[in-house]
Order: sequence, then C-alpha cells, then structure tokens
Amino acid sequence: MSLVEVKDLVYIYGQNTPFRKTALDHVFLTLEEGGIKAIIGHTGSGKSTLIQHLNALLSPTSGTVYFEGQNVNESKEIAYQIRFRVGLCFQYPEYQLFESTVYQDIAFGPKNMGLDEKQIDSAVRKAASYVGITPDLFEQSPFDLSGGQKRRIAMAGVMAMEPDLLILDEPTAGLDPRGRKQILSFIRDYKERSGKTVLLVSHSMDDVAETADEVIVVNEGKIAMQGSVREVFSRSEELTGMGLTVPESTRIIERLRAEGYSLPTGIFTVEQAATAIRDFLKGATAN
Repeated sequence: MSLVEVKDLVYIYGQNTPFRKTALDHVFLTLEEGGIKAIIGHTGSGKSTLIQHLNALLSPTSGTVYFEGQNVNESKEIAYQIRFRVGLCFQYPEYQLFESTVYQDIAFGPKNMGLDEKQIDSAVRKAASYVGITPDLFEQSPFDLSGGQKRRIAMAGVMAMEPDLLILDEPTAGLDPRGRKQILSFIRDYKERSGKTVLLVSHSMDDVAETADEVIVVNEGKIAMQGSVREVFSRSEELTGMGLTVPESTRIIERLRAEGYSLPTGIFTVEQAATAIRDFLKGATAN
C-alpha cells in the first residue's frame, strides 16, 4: 500500500467570489514509503496548497487524499489524528515558537498526543538529538537563541511527534551557506535514524539535488513531472519553460561541455562536479 495517494484533487480559492482561483487542478500523486522526496515549483504553482492537503489542514474542493488507505478528510476525528502522523513544518517555523523553554516547545506536540511524562521526555530528547540541540539548552528560552537554533528547535517540535511523513516547507530559506548545509545534514540524519519518510519543499535546486531521492514538479496546479533526481533534472529545457532552473553544478558543467571540454552529463551536485573536473584534469595531465 502506498503511503499517500492523491486522487483527482481540485482546490479552488474564493470559489463563489470574483477572486476565484484554481490552485490545484485535478492532481493525481502517489508517494511510496521511505526516502526523501522533494516538491519543486515556481511561486504560485500550487505546491504549498498541495502539502496542506496531505495532513488535512485544507479540505479538497473535490477529489480525495488518502494516507495509508484512509481518507484524511473522512471526519474531524480522523483529520485530527492525521496531523500527528503527517507532520508539517512551515516555512520560517522559528516564528511559531511560543513556549518559555526549549524543552516545553519541543514537548508541545507529544503532550497534545496524550503521551505520559516518560514518553514525552523520551520523544523530546530523541527529536532534539536529530537536530543537534543538546540538553544544556532545554531550560533556556528559545527566544534567546540564534536564528539557526530556533529553526532547529521548531523542526524538533514536529519530529517529536514521530510522524510517519515529515513535510518540511523551505527548511533552508534565509540561511547562510553554513546553516543551509547543517540543516540538510540533519534532515538526512533524521531520515537514516528514524526510518521515516521526508517530503521536502524547496526553491533551491541544489538542496534538492543534494538531498532528495525523488522529485515532484508542480506547475500551474498540476503534477508536471515525477521521477528520480537524474530523470527530472535531465529535462532542463522543460524545467526552464516552467520558470525553474537546474542545479548550479549542472549549469557549470553544461557550459564547460559547450566550450568543448569532455565532461560527463548527469552532474547535479557540487561533489559530482568536483569529481568530474578532477578526473578530466587527471586525464589531460596524463596525455
């Protein structure tokens, strides 16, 4: 059974007003369990509206969203339970912190799940470890910490509920290169240690290429592509036509190829580009 199935999903904002807009237009999507998947699309493509349907924050105008075969909008009670199983961490989640200590903020979700104190403590400590938050910070106010630490605390608050699907909306937005690499490393570590499925929403093609196993492209409210990183980013002309790009490493390698350098295709990350250039230089030196 698939983890998520979206069948003929339509969502219309302002349906009975002059401002009516179709945000999702007969979307079909299947997400299998495991790995890190990524959703990409230009601003206004419908990707944020889509992810809010996956945990029943929004109800479809028509169509159905299933989680492990269960219609997430079947009843209010089911929708409430789904929000623990499909954890959604919004963009800039640090602005949603509100408790007086780091520990209490991370514990908020597990408390609402009705866990006992021992279970809550275990969930908090495990989630904090996923994002590099050490116990010496637990009694500090989250508002006294750095922006990067605040974001990690907010992410830990969602991870503490141990959702079967963790959705992260633009988790590296606004971070410097060091903070970005750190967050991506934590996401990969979380996936490996927890065994849970991660869905990453990102404008950064480089983040997607470095982190994801599968890419879903949303364009004008529809699923335009779905496949591996290689399958999707190899269709650069189509992506460009949708207002998207390919990873910077890909653009550099393709430019060098156009200049006559014998470099391989299918380069999507900095590491792959560095290896390809190093191998080329070795070959050139040997000759």
